[in-house]
Amino acid sequence: MLPQFLVSNEHMDVRFVWAVSTSTVPREEVESKIREDVENHPDLHPCHPGVITAQILSTDPLEVNIAGQLVCMCGESFAEFSGSSDGSTLTYYE
Repeated sequence: MLPQFLVSNEHMDVRFVWAVSTSTVPREEVESKIREDVENHPDLHPCHPGVITAQILSTDPLEVNIAGQLVCMCGESFAEFSGSSDGSTLTYYE
C-alpha cells in the first residue's frame, strides 16, 4: 500500500487500551517500549496519519507474555505483536 509509506511515525500519538486486567505487568514500561517501537520500526506504518491505538488483548495465566495489535485511526489493524510482559522482547508481524 503506497499510503503507508507516506505516513511518518516520528512523534506519533499512541493511545493504549488494556483489554485485560493485570496485577504484575509493568504498564508504563510496556507502553514506553511500544511507543518507542512504533516511532523507530521501519515497517510499522498506519494507513492514515493520526492517533494509533495499541490494544493489549491478552496475557498468559502467569502474566509472562502479552499479545495485542496496533490499529490505525481508521480502525484497520496494521500490525500484531506478542512477547514478554515487561515489553523487553516484543515481536511485530503483519
